[in-house]
Amino acid sequence: MVGVSVIALVLICLIHLMIGLFVLLKNKQDKSNLFFFGFVLTVIGWLVTNYFSNDSTQSSGVLLVLNSAIFVFPALSAFFVLGFSASFTGILGRTSKWLVVSATLIAFVESGLSSTKLVVEGITIVPQGVGIVFGPAVPMYFAYLIAYFGLALGIFLFSFKHSTGSTRARLGYIIAGILSSFVVALTTNLILPLLAHNFTLANYGPFSTLFLVCGISYAIVKHRLFDIRLAVARSVAFVLVLATVAVIYVLAIFAISQVLFPAHRVEVSQSFVYLAMALILALTFQQLRRFFERITERVFYRDHYDSQVVLNNFTQILVSELDLNRILKKALTTLCDSLRIQFGQIIVFNNDSVYRIEHYGPLPHRLMVAPELRRLNRSILVADELEGGERKSLLEGHGVRISMMLSTHDQFVGYFLLGDKLSGDIYSNQDIALLEIIRNELAVAILNAKAYAEIQAFNASLQARVDHATNRLRVANRHLKELDKAKDEFISMASHQLRTPLTTIKGYLSMMLEGDAGPISPGQKEFAQFAFDSSERMVNLISDLLNISRLNAGRFLIQRTPTDMVQMIEDEVRQATQHADGKGLKLVFDRPDHPLPPVEIDENKTRQVVMNFIDNAIYYTQKGEVRVVLKQTGDMVHLEVHDTGIGVPEQARRKLFTKFYRAENAQIVRPDGTGLGLYLAKRVIQDQDGTIIFNSVEGKGSTFGFELPFKPKPVKHEDTKHAQSH
Repeated sequence: MVGVSVIALVLICLIHLMIGLFVLLKNKQDKSNLFFFGFVLTVIGWLVTNYFSNDSTQSSGVLLVLNSAIFVFPALSAFFVLGFSASFTGILGRTSKWLVVSATLIAFVESGLSSTKLVVEGITIVPQGVGIVFGPAVPMYFAYLIAYFGLALGIFLFSFKHSTGSTRARLGYIIAGILSSFVVALTTNLILPLLAHNFTLANYGPFSTLFLVCGISYAIVKHRLFDIRLAVARSVAFVLVLATVAVIYVLAIFAISQVLFPAHRVEVSQSFVYLAMALILALTFQQLRRFFERITERVFYRDHYDSQVVLNNFTQILVSELDLNRILKKALTTLCDSLRIQFGQIIVFNNDSVYRIEHYGPLPHRLMVAPELRRLNRSILVADELEGGERKSLLEGHGVRISMMLSTHDQFVGYFLLGDKLSGDIYSNQDIALLEIIRNELAVAILNAKAYAEIQAFNASLQARVDHATNRLRVANRHLKELDKAKDEFISMASHQLRTPLTTIKGYLSMMLEGDAGPISPGQKEFAQFAFDSSERMVNLISDLLNISRLNAGRFLIQRTPTDMVQMIEDEVRQATQHADGKGLKLVFDRPDHPLPPVEIDENKTRQVVMNFIDNAIYYTQKGEVRVVLKQTGDMVHLEVHDTGIGVPEQARRKLFTKFYRAENAQIVRPDGTGLGLYLAKRVIQDQDGTIIFNSVEGKGSTFGFELPFKPKPVKHEDTKHAQSH
């Protein structure tokens, strides 16, 4: 029957081989993986040769070869352990090439010597099994092992002292495994046989590698050494299933054979029992496999997460937020919580300076500054994958495990830094793939948020400027109103003060012209007439200014009385006939076809409007005629004054009825005009519920007039209140 020690040996060798293969296949180019695989192969060779070297039933020649191989494989193992320690910690890349070559030559020379009689001179048969007669080179061999294993352990200890986070934890488990295995193996297979000639525990020396296997395996499980958790989890489950089936099958066959078939004869019934047991094991194999898979997955995937769920939650934050602070805070919190990361930091740049920083978790002992960040200069850096150099030292010095540059196709955004995971694990391929997607989405979202913030800032600045300008306009408008009020008060006061002496002057000139002061010569009469006409114009100007001041003060009142429009127009035409004749113009009045009913208007103010229209037509017409047309259109009285004068330019028509405005061609013909007549005419007509009529062609003449209702419109209550308030 197969012994339990053989089963244990096979299981240990299988575990070693599977771990070594998985590490090698993970990255065949990585020196750490290659050295580790070499170490595993030499350990397996040592395990197998050590087991069979104590079998005294074999020939002396075979036993000599096997016992010599016991010393060859540890010598090679020491070399591979040293290479693994230097490569894994990054020291190999900084070591001199000649030193590496020298260490390699020494290792292979010592391994070659170990196969000669300088180390194993011969063998003896002892009660415990097979004894070894050591040769003269054993002390040198012993010193070689101490030097190489000690140097490897020193490298690990040095890196352990100067590392942090998951790297420190991984190194701790590896150091513990190497130290335990080295001490036990050295004691059972070298010290006791060499000094005490005791070979009793030599067969158990190989089991010391369990410490190393357990240390590395726990580093894989706990800290994802080499990132092969999935393979290890499935492999461990498979090995456990095989071991369970083998043990159950062997024990079952042995027990049943001893009970049912003590004579050790293979009968047909025995065959049926074996077949039944095989069927039972086949039926239970799948259930056992699933049972162990559930157990291993609980150990290996305690911090498992769904990448798609994390990505969906992250994307939802980016599309639902526009504020940069909220985007950074929520995105960082969601990612660190989902991946169980100790701390994270997003550093946003604006041109060459830091624009915004968002931090999650405890602050590291020292934060990266802008010059240090620029030295990273890579899209993504994983500290655990770097073999050394400035970037690795920079990341580990700040406790950063991953550095990601946030950028789009044409614009640099900033950096995304992540610390250790709370579980102590390193970042897996799943983590890196997820972070690559998140990195691109976050860069675009930050740029959009920055643009939105800039637009908001611009709008706020623009609004502040508009408010400031509006306040200045309000102040200026208030000052203008005060100045306008002072101007109106001055005009009103000046007009009243000027009107009395002008009326007196006009009266005396009229008496002089009529001969009340005695006869005057024609020359004197001509001068007096000029003075009288000028005083008349001055009185009219003062009257207009007074009306303007009354309008602005709200004292321009319409006093309606029934008025005969035909008679009023005839009077105004008669008074203007002399002026028209003096310019050689024909003044015509077209009366309505039938008598008009009285019109309820303010006669004096309306008469001034008619006089203004006729007077302007005569002034601005050089030849031709001025025609005054009066007619009735429905319930409205319609007046038009047509002339063949200079007309109004197109660009001047929009401002024609505004205060103090005169067209350029009008200023040339009549420089002494004030620009108040048409403004007052429009106000008088509109205040009597009428409409101004205006039409003109430059160079061909103009038409001015109005329409007025025969009776005023009824005043509504709201209109009364508005008029009173106005």
